[in-house]
Amino acid sequence: MQRVSDNYRKLRNTLRFLLGNIHDFNPATDAIPFAAMEPLDQYILARTAELDVKIRRAYDGFEFHRAYHALNEYVNTDLSALYLDVLKDRLYTFAPNSKERRSAQTALWRIAEALTRLIAPILSFTAEEVWALLPVVEGRESSVHLALFPAIADIVPGNVKHIEDDWERLIQFRNFALITIEHRRSEKIIGKGLESSVEFDQMSQEDLDLLKRYQTSLPELLNVSSVTVLNNPPKDSTTVVKTSAEHAQGTKCERCWRYVPDVASNDAYPTVCQRCAEALAAIQFPPYSAPPSHAEQT
Repeated sequence: MQRVSDNYRKLRNTLRFLLGNIHDFNPATDAIPFAAMEPLDQYILARTAELDVKIRRAYDGFEFHRAYHALNEYVNTDLSALYLDVLKDRLYTFAPNSKERRSAQTALWRIAEALTRLIAPILSFTAEEVWALLPVVEGRESSVHLALFPAIADIVPGNVKHIEDDWERLIQFRNFALITIEHRRSEKIIGKGLESSVEFDQMSQEDLDLLKRYQTSLPELLNVSSVTVLNNPPKDSTTVVKTSAEHAQGTKCERCWRYVPDVASNDAYPTVCQRCAEALAAIQFPPYSAPPSHAEQT
């Protein structure tokens, strides 16, 4: 009973997180087409579509325990341990109307829509409560129990297995990097993940092409300040990939906490990086002066 209670609490908190981060999202005007979404958002929607298939198959066979286990695994593994963990930087530090943040909100909205419908047969009151708090969509049924289960086309367009295949491999690279980062942390070279700069080297041509294709998504996936992919072949047949991590170069941005070289490049916001300066300007945050340095104070 305790385990079931903990799992329900985890699901409920996940739904609260989804709702809390789409409070300013209007599907009619803010939703991003799937093809234009960020790669990580495309991947999580592909995983959501797979969950939809699993749960609907379980319901069709009256195997409610399988639906419960599939839901629990998705919430804990795909959402909490990966997607929602690395998404916070984009949700909290990007400009409210930026394409990157709207892409994340589009994914969160589609996930919330799908989960609410899928849990309705086994968590009827929770589903109804969430349904009333979802962003308004014209023509939506008044109750989740009058709505249909989500169609695959409502989540992803067409066959997206290639996206899942790419990201399953990228997640393996993420695991390699996290082990390396943890070793460097134990050596006191780095502290938090965002203090890290990660380097990948000595891999197959196929993996090299994959990392190059998704290179702009790698810092977010690894939760580090920067990622470099080197084009050196493996030195022996046993090498899968060589990873290294050092303290990131640059200055710490006081807003997003990344270590980047463009901190103080905007005179209106002298203690943040250029990305954060653009976000502050977008929300019309008033310009300010940098606090005096320790040397100036003495």
